[in-house]
Amino acid sequence: MNAPATMIEGPLGSTFHVLRADAETVAALAAVDWNRHFRRVSLDPVRGLVTVLLPSFLHEDLSGILEDIVDVASDTLRRAVFATRSTRLRRHGDPPNTGLEPDCAFYVGERAEAYRTALMEGQAAADAFVERVGPDLAVEVEITSIDEGKIERYGQLGVRELWRLRGRKGSEEIRVDFLALRPNAPPRLLAASEVLDGLAPADVREAVEPIRLSRTVNERIEAVARIVRRRQRSSLRVREEAAPYPASPMDLMVNPSRDPS
Repeated sequence: MNAPATMIEGPLGSTFHVLRADAETVAALAAVDWNRHFRRVSLDPVRGLVTVLLPSFLHEDLSGILEDIVDVASDTLRRAVFATRSTRLRRHGDPPNTGLEPDCAFYVGERAEAYRTALMEGQAAADAFVERVGPDLAVEVEITSIDEGKIERYGQLGVRELWRLRGRKGSEEIRVDFLALRPNAPPRLLAASEVLDGLAPADVREAVEPIRLSRTVNERIEAVARIVRRRQRSSLRVREEAAPYPASPMDLMVNPSRDPS
């Protein structure tokens, strides 16, 4: 054991208990059924960290909203999505029951269909699929300063994109970052999602702020759908404006270089 546990209060009111330990100790601790006692536990033998999260009501509410946003966006964009709820992400060969547990993670498109097929074959096949193929999208509502290395770790596990929500103590303002991830490379800030066709951090922020005050699931879903449909129309308009107009016969007589052939 390297050091005693550290307790940290997150900016959104959650409590994190972080224990630093060597890989063998983390593997031994993985034998404990942590989820019987705690909402979320990540056991990472690579970084030598055990993180126990006691989420605040706001943290839980935002996690649920993000699941709604991805579900509604994927439905509106007609892309298959499958959520990997309560699944720890780990490499092949890592000790059983270890791995990172994001607030939510999703396979999108072809990977969603492949994961669904693996799940139908049984939990062992699904677990093996997750070890081979990281989710397309992971969401973290709160990452503390002591756990910043988790972002690059997601990239090593094959996660393509991370949505990170951050707040400030004493403020209701929520910051949203989209990060493109790759193994052995620093994260790259995105202006728009590469996984969900142009959805932007501003769209998620707009969805989050009023929706967390909503009283019904239907209000939440309809608000998200409006934002996604508006983003679709905006993206289509940009593509149409960028597309070249077909040359008329008169244009070709004056300027033959416009002949597409």
